[in-house]
Amino acid sequence: MIIYNKTWLRNLLIQDQINVPLATGDLSKEEFKNIEKAYPVGFYSPNIFVRTGLFILTCVIALFGGCLLSYMFWDSGIVDSGGWIFFLGLISYTALELVVKNKNHFRSGTDDALIWISGGLFSVAFTWITVKYNWYHHNYTDMLPPAPIVSFVLILSLYLTLRFADSLMALFCFLSTLVLAVVLAVINLSFGIAIIPFLVIVLSAIVYYFSLSKSGSPKFINYLHCLLMLQAGSLLMLYLAGNYYVVEHLGNKLYGYTSIGPYKVPYPVFFWPWTILVPFIYVGFGLYKKNVILLRTGLVLIAIAAVTFKNYYHVLPIESTLVLFGLIILGGSYWAIKYLKTPKYGFTSEELQEDTIAGGINVESLIIASTQLDTPQGTADRFGGGDFGGGGSSSSF
Repeated sequence: MIIYNKTWLRNLLIQDQINVPLATGDLSKEEFKNIEKAYPVGFYSPNIFVRTGLFILTCVIALFGGCLLSYMFWDSGIVDSGGWIFFLGLISYTALELVVKNKNHFRSGTDDALIWISGGLFSVAFTWITVKYNWYHHNYTDMLPPAPIVSFVLILSLYLTLRFADSLMALFCFLSTLVLAVVLAVINLSFGIAIIPFLVIVLSAIVYYFSLSKSGSPKFINYLHCLLMLQAGSLLMLYLAGNYYVVEHLGNKLYGYTSIGPYKVPYPVFFWPWTILVPFIYVGFGLYKKNVILLRTGLVLIAIAAVTFKNYYHVLPIESTLVLFGLIILGGSYWAIKYLKTPKYGFTSEELQEDTIAGGINVESLIIASTQLDTPQGTADRFGGGDFGGGGSSSSF
């Protein structure tokens, strides 16, 4: 399903892994070059600056190219239709396939742009067609898009994720899943609006468990970045779905202001502890499980929890609250770095290199093997050319 050369993807993961011992001096440049020769990668993957430039350039070329084609066929009347948008999307996707297959682009900026351009054009075309022919008949609120459109976006984003292993597209696919679940709940259940926070919490927890459990599987080695992005996104949505401020404002948008005033959160005894405690639970489990994603997400959400609390209880000005929490986090981080300079209880602030890569490839064996790649071979005819008895050996042997 994935379009990229799987061997090159595996070799790229190996090369990325051995950058750590190279930076720490455990691996010489000559050994590194030997490993690169043994595990070659033929992708075109420029640095972040070139990648950004190519992304912008590709968007500009696609924009002007689409406008030029539309201008050329304007008088024919086919431009003002969803089919024309679909045609432009088909051109963009064809260019994407050719760039990746023939030019071996991999996260070069060009393929990144074409993924989103083609996906966006296909989505706009489908929306145009469904609106024109009125393929849906449900009474939707202003906040909820029609289910057919969300379903199409979900299927399309899932295909692009599986085909091109794009981490942002994987996150977009996850968000589309949440939106579709919410839309279906509101349409089919009389109490659908009331269970939206709990529905998003459950789905986010399922996605996090799936992405965490599969991140170490060799079958998903080519989608490792997608799984890591899903972990971070699902943790964030898991918290925001129960955040008191988010739940209140979502209720105001869906229910509207009534005669008795704005929407009131029905279960503050659940949502307030969720808002305050979940970020600290993330941090605690991140430390216990030695999970960087949990730890960093929890630290970010502590600041969000502080802002949420400040929005309802004016103990200190918002600037003072953020500064206070920032100082606490910064001080705690500095103390932890100093304290863990020497490893204690399995924790350390030093960067450690892994012994194996996902998929069971041992890095140490690569380093040892690399030192033998250019080892001179012995003389093949050492025992030949004799002139005195004894199996061809010379008299001087």
